[in-house]
Amino acid sequence: MEITSNSTISTAIEGLKKASAQIEESAQNVAEGSLDPADIVSLSLAATSFKANAAVIRTENETTQALLDITA
Repeated sequence: MEITSNSTISTAIEGLKKASAQIEESAQNVAEGSLDPADIVSLSLAATSFKANAAVIRTENETTQALLDITA
């Protein structure tokens, strides 16, 4: 199965959206006074997911630029 640049970036963008929604939900729970440790863990996991998806986009862009430099 071949993964194209567009699908890679689209998948990473969806991951960013999900992580952002998870951060908002957990942060709201904490702001409302939730003492559930799961909310703190969720914030941490969402932040890690956000960073990982951003890294995918950055790597895709760097790879595309390197290929363009080779063919230019």
